[in-house]
Amino acid sequence: MNIGIIGLGLIGGSIGLGLRKSNFGDKFLGTDSNKENALHAVKLGIVDEIIPLQDLVVQSSVIILSIPVDGIDKILPSILNRITTDTVILDTGSTKYDICNRIYSHPKRSRFVATHPIAGIENSGPISAYSDLFYKKKCIICDSELSAPDAISIAIKIYSVMNMRMIYMTSKEHDLYIAYISHLPHVVSFSLASTVLKKFKNEEKVFNNMMGSGLDSTTRLAKSKPETWLPIFISNRENMIQAIDFYIDHLNKFRNYLIDKKFHKIYEYMKKANDIKNKKYV
Repeated sequence: MNIGIIGLGLIGGSIGLGLRKSNFGDKFLGTDSNKENALHAVKLGIVDEIIPLQDLVVQSSVIILSIPVDGIDKILPSILNRITTDTVILDTGSTKYDICNRIYSHPKRSRFVATHPIAGIENSGPISAYSDLFYKKKCIICDSELSAPDAISIAIKIYSVMNMRMIYMTSKEHDLYIAYISHLPHVVSFSLASTVLKKFKNEEKVFNNMMGSGLDSTTRLAKSKPETWLPIFISNRENMIQAIDFYIDHLNKFRNYLIDKKFHKIYEYMKKANDIKNKKYV
């Protein structure tokens, strides 16, 4: 079985390494618009060789799309046009509805499985990829009823050999939930980083000396690539606006408690927020 990976960054690279570690797949083919990423992917053993996209599509039994979501949305229909009736295509995008809606009526829609392995970190590129990135993480499979049973079976095998747990939902549900759980934290992190950089732009020495683990941990996601995240925010725009508005309401609540000196309310607010410690990441 030839595995073709389109996009050899953190996620695509880690899938390649994870499947190799599990002895899943015979030959790994790759393509990437970034020539440096492509070279690193071969050197690191993520793929056996780099070939043009059109050749990868023809030669691969399984095609993994691991590029920004606007890129997936753009090239998926043409890839479906060219595959055989037993090829399986997976994507790893962080939004799902636009992608799934675009190919809803495609005659080969059943060969596509919409997946989202939730395992990203702020680092990027194949040099950040590692085989255990997905270990005991969750993978969301969307609109599974629209995919052929054998295609779903292959997708489950791929993620299962990397020790991921499957979750099933519609693409519309996925985009709503992920707006709050993943996309909003990135907005908060980008905004917080922008706030402190703007506030202390002329006091960098003092700022650097005082910066502690609290700011470091809450701005970790602000190191993420805009090239990856802008397409996500655009694709999930309506849900993002709703999530940001909801977050602003909570910020204003906290702010008003301070203005009105309702410190007991702040205590209750924080106490309720402590319940997040009971939510399991895996």
